[in-house]
Amino acid sequence: GKKTIMSYHLHKEEEGTCLECGTAFLGRRDKQFCSLSCKNRYHNRVLMNKRQQRAKIMAALTGNYTVLEALLNEGKTGAGLDELSELGFDPCYVTEHRRGRFRHDEYACFDIWYYRSDTKIFNVRRKTFVPR
Repeated sequence: GKKTIMSYHLHKEEEGTCLECGTAFLGRRDKQFCSLSCKNRYHNRVLMNKRQQRAKIMAALTGNYTVLEALLNEGKTGAGLDELSELGFDPCYVTEHRRGRFRHDEYACFDIWYYRSDTKIFNVRRKTFVPR
């Protein structure tokens, strides 16, 4: 019979540093963690940070929506940014932005739209969306 020769690729172990605990270790070139528990801890922390960031953004959007809805309920269509800021409104958090008519910047917080200048928001209105 014919003899089969098996060849094994020897991988040279290289020194690395664990991304989680900083411990030096030997392993494959692409190895990033010294242990499975460090790998899990690292990825759980990254995921938790992403969730916390998303929750912070949603809380800011919810706060903005509450302030805008209160304006509409009072029959107001505008207010100064200083006054709104005291109520918790943060103009950095919007769900949509576009250049509106008359070259104003038009912003939305979900279904409530408004124009914004350097000192105030105006033409606050609720837009209803018609499904296609």
